[in-house]
This record gives sequence, structure tokens and C-alpha cells, in this order.
Amino acid sequence: MTTPADRRARTLLLVDDEAPLLRALERLFRPAGYRLLAAASGAEALRLLDEHDVQVILSDHRMPCMSGIELRARARAAHPDCVRMVLSGYADIEAITEAINHGHVYKFLHKPWENEQLLANVRDAFARHDEARRARLFSSIYRNAGEAIAVFDRHGTIEEVNPAFAALHGAPAEELAGRPAAALAAGAEIGAEQRAILAELRRTGRWRGETWAPRRDGTSVPVALDLAALRDEREQVTGFVALCTDISERKAREIALRDSEKRFRDVMEFAPIGMVVVGLDGRLLKVNQALCDILGYPRAELEGMSFEQITHPDDLALDLANRRQLLEGSLPVIRAEKRYLHRDGRVVWVQLTAALLRDSHGVPQCFDAQVEDITERKHDREHIHRLAYYDALTGLPNRRLFMERLDRALLEARRQERAAAVMFLDLDHFKQVNDTHGHEVGDELLKIVAARLAACLRSGDTVARQGGDEFVVVLADIAQPDDAARVAAKLAAGVGAPLAIGALTLTPTTSIGIALYPAHGRDASTLMRLADAALYAAKAAGRNGWRIHAPATVPPAPTFPGAPPASKDAPP
Repeated sequence: MTTPADRRARTLLLVDDEAPLLRALERLFRPAGYRLLAAASGAEALRLLDEHDVQVILSDHRMPCMSGIELRARARAAHPDCVRMVLSGYADIEAITEAINHGHVYKFLHKPWENEQLLANVRDAFARHDEARRARLFSSIYRNAGEAIAVFDRHGTIEEVNPAFAALHGAPAEELAGRPAAALAAGAEIGAEQRAILAELRRTGRWRGETWAPRRDGTSVPVALDLAALRDEREQVTGFVALCTDISERKAREIALRDSEKRFRDVMEFAPIGMVVVGLDGRLLKVNQALCDILGYPRAELEGMSFEQITHPDDLALDLANRRQLLEGSLPVIRAEKRYLHRDGRVVWVQLTAALLRDSHGVPQCFDAQVEDITERKHDREHIHRLAYYDALTGLPNRRLFMERLDRALLEARRQERAAAVMFLDLDHFKQVNDTHGHEVGDELLKIVAARLAACLRSGDTVARQGGDEFVVVLADIAQPDDAARVAAKLAAGVGAPLAIGALTLTPTTSIGIALYPAHGRDASTLMRLADAALYAAKAAGRNGWRIHAPATVPPAPTFPGAPPASKDAPP
């Protein structure tokens, strides 16, 4: 049984029916490092051949029972790779011819032998075996390789091709042999190209590139071509070997990728909204024309800038937090309204949608973002909001927004166990101003008074226009009733300063009614009603002053349909 050790060893089988000669041969070859096997007959030799990987046989020519000719013939049939040599005392020409013709003998050696010559012949036999083994190996590789291989002579004519090469060109190997290399590449100008390739091969010994290989049916196949020069012992070019790889699938993938990239570029370039690819360092790598139009930058300037440079300072912290969440994977996509800075410095409102792109291994590559300009939409929303919640003439909150803020102020006062106040104000004799000087002067007076009232209050307080010349105020946090009185005095003084409208000088005055939470009421409706009543009390007392609600003098609000309205007069 052949073992891996047998295949690695250099095994020499010695066959002779004379025991002394066998021992003499063993003594001669053992120091040479061979693995020695000895047989005294042809039958024993065949058994050893079957059990071991023998590279060289050195056998006698004439033996009893089985002659050397029969042994070598049977050995050749069963083990054709083994190198067979004859060592015989019979040197007649007939014996030599018979041995060579019937046994495929490598060498016929004579007894008695000369030791050094015999050792040299055996070394040559092993070298011949190694060379033959390599040739068989390369031949097997050549025949069975999946890559197409062709061998050319030094003029570029095909000498031999392997089956894969023939299959690639769709023609039998015998048809391809003898054809010039130029016939194996497609294109009208290929002759000049082939001459250039051959010149490069002769100069450097190597050429690599891509070309199209024509097939017998008239189609062409894209191939990667690797050519190498074959040289003799004098380094003269004797031919060339070509390795051809069908790259149809790779080319198809490249074409598909190019088409996909083109579609992406077209979609990006012609998209009606801004699109941008942002590097992990925050740099804008690629932008489309729509984004350039939104921000007012030329493409060459915008690409290479960082997103921090175009982001409004007040939005930068949130942007950085969103970027970190995308990188951490806690958010798959970001959708947000934010502000960019136009090249001319103005603010541009955008709807931003951004995601992190990763490769097939999950490694972050870049950010992809879509940017829609919503500045006009934002302004429209703000305008609608102002119409819904602000007075068009004075810019103050209207009654609707005032009531929302009053409810929040009372809720907070209740939670903090603090006091709050509601004030009703109107301008004394405002109707006379309108009747005498016209509504334009009246409107201008209202705007000036509104600005003065707002200037007298804290940021947490609210003044709103109730309608006509009436205003309402909520003081969100007061420590004691006297605080409301001091604010009322400040408001009256602020309103009462002389003012000029065109050539006209006016000195307006105001009357103010005050209701306190929780002393006078715990809900907005009650406090509004009581503050209104206190206002009428202030007007009844002579105007240009203020009154705090006096509970005992105000009738309760009606509690049934059709009841007469409560009196708005309260004593000073």
C-alpha cells in the first residue's frame, strides 16, 4: 500500500535472482539516500510495485520463471510512470533491442558495472522521472484548467490551445492552431494593436490588458489577457503563452454599476429638491444644482464646505446631536426643519431628511440628505399663525392667544401656590380722538399705546388687545396685591406720557380694572368678568386711574338663560 511517505521518498527497486549481486547493489545505493526495495524474482518485483510508489526499476535481464522482458512489459502496463533500466551480463545487440522494444527501457547497463557510472545513471533516471512527472502535471493542468490557455510561436502564431481556450472562442482546437494572434481579437484596428503588444512582449516579457475575443459564431467575448514571453537558455524569445479570462460577468456588473451610477447622477442632478452627499467628517462631497440654488453658492464653492458653515448657529447643536445618533445607530433617519444660511446672509428654512449609508459590512461610509426649501411655506405658516393669534393693528396677542396664556399662568400659579392678576384697560375718551382727528390718528394712537404697555411689563407677563381701545393684561407671578397696584400705576404712567402723531400732540390716559387670583377667583372666566367690572368702577370714579375688585359690591354672574347682565359699576 502506497503511503504519503512513499510518495515523498525517492524509491529504487532492485531486481536480480542472484542474492550476492542484490546485496552489492544495496551497499552501493544506500549511502545515496534512496529508499531501497529488493526482489529476487519478477513476481516479487510486481508485488512490490503494487505496494509502493516506485520511481526507478533496475532489473536483471535474464531471470528464471519470469524474464526481465516480461517483468518490464507488465510493469510498464501497470505502472507506466516508473523509469525502467536493465542491468545485465548479456550485452548482445538482440537482447538490447528486445529490451528496448518490448519493455520501454530507459537505459541498458552492463555487468560488471562501474560504481560512479551506475550511480550517475540512476540519478539521471530519477531526474527523468521528475521531469516526466512535472510534464504530466503541467499537461493535466493545461488540459483541465478553467482558464483559457494558448501557446504561440515567436511570430505570434498559435501552436496549441487548451480545451478552455477552444470553448472560449467557440471553435475546435485544431481549427485555432496555426492562426495568427491578430485573428483572436475583435476590431478593425486590431492588427496595429497586436503588433504593439508583440513589441511590448519582446521588450519587457509581459503584457496585461483587456480586449474582445471573437467567437466562431460572429459574437465577441470580453477577456482579460495576460501574455508572457517564453525564453530559451540563452534568454531568446521562442514563443508566448496567453492566459485568457472571460470577464463577461464582470463587465456586465460594471455596465450595470455605471448605469446605476448614471441614474443616480441624473436623479440627483435633476431633482427639484436639494440633494447632498456628506462625508463622515461633515464635508459636502457632492451637491446638486437645486441645493446650489437654495443656498446661493456655485457648486465648486459649496462642495468641500462643511455642513457647520451653512447651518444657522442656533441649530448647530441639534444637528451635531442628530449626526451622532445616526452614527450610533439609535436613529435610522433624521427628519427635521432647520435653518441654513444663504450665501448673502439671509436665513433659509428647509425640511431636512438625512440617513447614514453603510457598506455591505455595516461600516459607515457617508450621509445622504435631501433638502427641501420651505422658507415660503414657513413664512405662510407664520403669517397664518399671526393672523390667528395676534392683533393685525398693534402686533399684540389677540384674545384667543391671551386666553391660552392666562390658562397656563393660572395653572402654574396653582401649582406653585403663587398669586396672579388680570387687568382690563381702555383709553379714556378714545371715541373723541376718532371723531375729531379720524381713524388713522386713532389707529396710530392704539399702536403707540400697545408698544408702551408691552414695554412696561416683564417677559413672563402678557398684554393683549381685546378689541377697539380695550387691552387686557395677565401678571403671571405676583407676591402680594400691592404688586398689581404698582404695575397698574406704571402702566398708567407709561400710557400717559405726551406723544406726537404728525403735527398733533396728544396726552392719552387710561382706566384700569384689576382682579386677583386666588383672592377674587380661581378660573379665567371669573377673573376676566371681575376685572372688567373693576374697570367700569375706575371709569365711574373719574377715569385716569385704577381699581382693584371689591367683592362685596359686585353681583354674581347670571346662572340661567335670559338673566339680565351683571352691573359693571363698582364703587371706588
